[in-house]
Amino acid sequence: MEPNVGGTDRTVRVILGTLALLSSMAVVVYGGGLTGGRQILVAGVMLLFAAIMFATVGARRCPVNAAIGRNTCRSRK
Repeated sequence: MEPNVGGTDRTVRVILGTLALLSSMAVVVYGGGLTGGRQILVAGVMLLFAAIMFATVGARRCPVNAAIGRNTCRSRK
């Protein structure tokens, strides 16, 4: 499988993943205003988003990029 996530795209994904991870931690610590299971739900969704961002950076493949035909990786010819 050919990589389709390039340099700037990877940097943006690392930043978004880090922000999502920090946000999920902040929701757990300071999310007292969320009632019921909403605090855990919001934190879980943010954590899942962070995991997806980090996985696409590590694999250098993004299924969404592949589906829309987008390739931000420079070819090495």
